[in-house]
Amino acid sequence: MSFSATRLTCYALLAAVEQDMRDAIDTCLGEESISIVLPEDRLERAQVRRGKDGLPPATALPALLPYLDFGDAFELLASNYGSLQPDLRTSLQQMAPNVGRVIAIRNRVAHTRPMEIDDSAHLLDVSHQLLKYARAHWPTLQATIDRLGTNPSYVLGLTINLATDPDRAPQHNLPIPDFDETGFFGRKEELRRIKKAIKGAYPVVSILGDGGIGKTAIALKVAYELLEDSTQVFDAFVWVTAKATVLTPNEIKRINGAIESSLGLFARAADELGGAEVDNPIAEVLSYMENFKVLLILDNLETVLDARLREFLLDLPVGSKVIITSRIGLGIENPVQLAPLSDDDSGRLLRTLARIRSVPVLQELPQPDVEQLARRMAGHPAYIKWFVAGIQAGRRPEELVGNNELLLEFCMSNVYEYLTDDARAAVRSMQVLPGARNQGELAFLNDFSAATTQATLLELLTTNFVQMSSQSFGQSLDTVYQLSEFGKQYLDKHHAVAPEERDWLLNRSQELRDLGFQMTVESTSSPYSADTVYVRGPGDVHGAKILRDAMELSRIDPSGALARCQEVQVLAPAYYEAWRVEAHVRAISRDQAGAVAAFDRAIELAPESPVVCYHYGSFLLNDAGDPRGALRLLQAGARYDRDSPELAGQISWAHFCLGDPQAALAAAAHIMQMPQSSPWERKAACLIGLRAAIVGVSSGVGLESGEAAAELLEAAVELVERVNLQHLRGESLDRILQLRDHARAIADSSEGYLATKAAEWDSRLTTIQQAVDGDSQQRRVGRIKTLIADKGYGFLSDGRMDYFVHFRDFQQRHDFEQLAEGSTCAFNPNPKHPRGPRAEQVRLLE
Repeated sequence: MSFSATRLTCYALLAAVEQDMRDAIDTCLGEESISIVLPEDRLERAQVRRGKDGLPPATALPALLPYLDFGDAFELLASNYGSLQPDLRTSLQQMAPNVGRVIAIRNRVAHTRPMEIDDSAHLLDVSHQLLKYARAHWPTLQATIDRLGTNPSYVLGLTINLATDPDRAPQHNLPIPDFDETGFFGRKEELRRIKKAIKGAYPVVSILGDGGIGKTAIALKVAYELLEDSTQVFDAFVWVTAKATVLTPNEIKRINGAIESSLGLFARAADELGGAEVDNPIAEVLSYMENFKVLLILDNLETVLDARLREFLLDLPVGSKVIITSRIGLGIENPVQLAPLSDDDSGRLLRTLARIRSVPVLQELPQPDVEQLARRMAGHPAYIKWFVAGIQAGRRPEELVGNNELLLEFCMSNVYEYLTDDARAAVRSMQVLPGARNQGELAFLNDFSAATTQATLLELLTTNFVQMSSQSFGQSLDTVYQLSEFGKQYLDKHHAVAPEERDWLLNRSQELRDLGFQMTVESTSSPYSADTVYVRGPGDVHGAKILRDAMELSRIDPSGALARCQEVQVLAPAYYEAWRVEAHVRAISRDQAGAVAAFDRAIELAPESPVVCYHYGSFLLNDAGDPRGALRLLQAGARYDRDSPELAGQISWAHFCLGDPQAALAAAAHIMQMPQSSPWERKAACLIGLRAAIVGVSSGVGLESGEAAAELLEAAVELVERVNLQHLRGESLDRILQLRDHARAIADSSEGYLATKAAEWDSRLTTIQQAVDGDSQQRRVGRIKTLIADKGYGFLSDGRMDYFVHFRDFQQRHDFEQLAEGSTCAFNPNPKHPRGPRAEQVRLLE
């Protein structure tokens, strides 16, 4: 394992201090018994370290001194201050406040943990302080500092060898990160998000960004921090990289033995876990991850991305997790997109690299110049490091900033000439129309299908021309794409867009905006219509148009309509309308299971959309026969849109279907109070309310629940009085007739106040009935007494007379097919019919 000069410098200083402390112990306490000088726990640890070298337990202190660590040696000297010379004692007292920090640095050096940005500076400060107060007692340290001053590179020949206890962290093969020499800069929020995701329920977390943006660095930072976290649960950390090239100041070098396929990646992981070759590395890795809690970090994944890898990630056992770094998201993970470093962090990185690598040209620059340089490098860590390395190699700063062809080649892979025609067309559209655009927009602008769009974007992502990020639409995320900064620089320099194509793309963009405006107006005017497709923003317009076409096609060609839905689902997996429209198409085709699955996906993507709740609830209520499930969805929708008559109407009907007439009537009354409810909605609500009241009153007349029945009757009367009279014809008028019968029954069976009120309700209903249709006073309500269904006739009784009824006498012929003995009907009596009393204009009231 190769170490940075920073780590080796820290090791040299620590080893020198420890050696001088051991010499001081030997001089002052060498003749003392080790059992007296050392506490039992420190003595035992030192003996264990000695035993690991194959040596027997030490019986004298000098033999044990090489196995004392920094903390042991300092505590031993501090507890024997009286035996030390005054200047040595003073120097140790001055160091005492820094002991904790020094031990932490020593642990990072000894256990190969990432160094912090000022570790070496802090150790140098401590070292100079020791020499200031007792130079004669720190000869090894003095010699080390002198040598660092004359030949700092000598540390590169050192081998780290500090007395340590076993590393109690989980097994791991994490490499030393490339930020070891500088420390880790910025990214605090991204670090927090990644660690939170790993500790949470997400099995796969991806770190996405341009080449050289710092994905590998932050993945290692996360892994090392988790390694030291006492709350983490992993048994092992396994690192595998598919990185294939490195950038030097003068060339791009291929890494010998780089992994080139997903099988190679898994074979390496299996080797790290088991240490032996296996026939099926994927199964082997999954087996380990099932039996142990493993955090697997897959670095530079885009170079080996294929179907096997995706299937592997979908099969992860519970408990084990995967972190991936890639330029390409897989769509099955929790993604964290890395942005460039802030201007402040970029400047600090540039300044730190210049200091550590001793680059005088950069060290002497004023701070404003450093900040300006950092800004010109767009916060790109690889650019900054390449720039400093180039200065080290003797190149001029203005040459590197003004001519970054080598860096562009590294980050862009220099593959424009190998892009397909579709990929080139896509980047030209992004050149002309800059900004983040989703797959739907790019498909429309380039006249691509969904499959072509995805294949093109995958190609561009792999070659680093395009970067992707996520935009939030409520509960869902939409992936958007735009040219990377380096990609834009490369294209602007070498591949300008022709004027004719520029004009064509601008016209397509205007066409998309016009279509979006039209569809937004439609969705605003009638949001709950099944034919309305909601547009969240410009990125949805193309998909919404395809979905609207699918709706028009659904009744004549359901398969073609479904194909259009699936096209949009490929373009925009998070666009819930694609699934809502699919559910509509499947419901028309009587594919209930398919409709439920599509609705489930829509509600998963948009749980707070009242429109999705409405359509799903309506489907469950009216098609799937699940009023209880429907009510839950409809009430959820009403919480997000309290002023929707559509939702309130379906809620009223759901309560009715569940046998809760009071709730159904209350919901219907609520619609009457909504100023935005239409006359048609009020009419429908009134009819549901009347039906509910009749069911409730029917079950209450003559029973203990008579008061409840009376309350329902009164509420129904008040409901009817709120409706425009012209909307009370047809069934509503017959339901009023039923209510009048119940009012009279309550009046006849009650006394006092209740009888008076029931008579009043009958009178009020009579007034309404006369106002709607004076001729309706002759209508009666009766029950089927006898039914001869196969002959198409029967007899209906109103309690006073029996009437012959033929199927032709029903206002709606299908009512006769649902008829049964005891069914309630409204009818016009014709007692003077030549063949005997006959019921005419019959309506079934079940």
